[in-house]
Amino acid sequence: MAGLSLGGINLDVQGLVSQLMEIESRPLQRLQAKESEYQSQLSGFGRLKSAMSAFQTSMSNLGSLDKFETYKVSTSESSDDQSFRATVDDEAATGTFSIDVQNLARSNKFGSTTAFSDLTSTINASSSNLDIDDGTNSFSLDIQGMSLSQIRDSINSTAESDDVGVSASIIQEGSGAYQLVLTASETGLDNKISVTGTAATDLDLTEKQTALDAKVLVDNAYTIESSSNSITDAISGVSLELLKPSTSAADLTIQRDIDAAKESVGNFVSAFNTLHGTIGALKTSGLEGDSVLNSILSTIRSEFNSSAGLSGSFNYLSEIGVTSNSKTGDLELDSDKLEDAIAQDYEAIAHLFANDDKGIAFRLEEKMDEYLKFDGLIKSREEGIKLRINNNEDSQDRTLYRLEQIEARLLKQFGDLDNLISQSNSTSSYLSQQLANLPGFTSK
Repeated sequence: MAGLSLGGINLDVQGLVSQLMEIESRPLQRLQAKESEYQSQLSGFGRLKSAMSAFQTSMSNLGSLDKFETYKVSTSESSDDQSFRATVDDEAATGTFSIDVQNLARSNKFGSTTAFSDLTSTINASSSNLDIDDGTNSFSLDIQGMSLSQIRDSINSTAESDDVGVSASIIQEGSGAYQLVLTASETGLDNKISVTGTAATDLDLTEKQTALDAKVLVDNAYTIESSSNSITDAISGVSLELLKPSTSAADLTIQRDIDAAKESVGNFVSAFNTLHGTIGALKTSGLEGDSVLNSILSTIRSEFNSSAGLSGSFNYLSEIGVTSNSKTGDLELDSDKLEDAIAQDYEAIAHLFANDDKGIAFRLEEKMDEYLKFDGLIKSREEGIKLRINNNEDSQDRTLYRLEQIEARLLKQFGDLDNLISQSNSTSSYLSQQLANLPGFTSK
């Protein structure tokens, strides 16, 4: 707005209103600064949760015995010529076993000996009865007036509905040469099928493949037979998937996966140090003075320093090479000491971390859950901050409305003053002109 003058006074209306509004706006500025502080706190808790979750994840291979007690499996066979594959669980024992796959389990098969010329012509049968039995369930099929493809489809649908372990298919040997094949759904002698009835004769169905159990010789002394090619009860904790008969016995070696255990402990140390660093940074930027940070560290360190109360060789992390740096507070890992401890008593280390209720990783996972769960302390703090942010935004809205009203009032008041000054200046100029026109008037 242009400056106005009266008696040498220049009045900057917009400037005066702006200066007054700057003073009036200080409560809003404080609210905005507070909102920025709240947003920083909310972001800080997000960073804290991320670091805590990573620390919790690092214990996923340490917090239960079946995950910590991992094994390496190797065989003397080349990878491209294996007669079996082996997997192990936590019930396995280390050692070497001789495995000789003498034969695979196979399914029973019946097939037509005489080929049929096509799939759609009606089969000429002297009798319509085709009886199929899997040793548990059976069905009788009327094939009168059916073609080869219709017989196949009828067998499959009836077997499925009557829960009979057989399936039918058609093999084409050449042009105009089709064979009906019936196959037991499962391998082994216990799952062989019988195919009878005069229709079986008309279809020329005979046994093409006898049922056979798998046979494995372990340590050249123990013969294991199974109706399946997946054997889980030959060696405790070991599952064998048979692939083909062996050309010679192969050695199966089971060892503790020491490298995996060392890696898991190393990840645990690294994840804690990341969490420790994040908490240290948040103490100076984002969550200054928040007691939850010290609470988390105090809880974790208490678990680090507490005895597991086990009867084994180890009860403290320091005994296996995991110690706390007295200056930085970070964890440090002595790999040589850890490897020696593993060689001394692997089982004791597993229980130090993973024993139910007593293991350090087991206990720490529960502690982290208390902080991170849906209704835990971290969530409660976040919800409290969000509530303060919402209340702050409401206060800002009310303050903005009040400032708009104040600004409008000031602009009106100074606008009225502007008009008054203009009128006064006009009156002063008019009077001066009139006085100058009076006879004998002299301006001094």
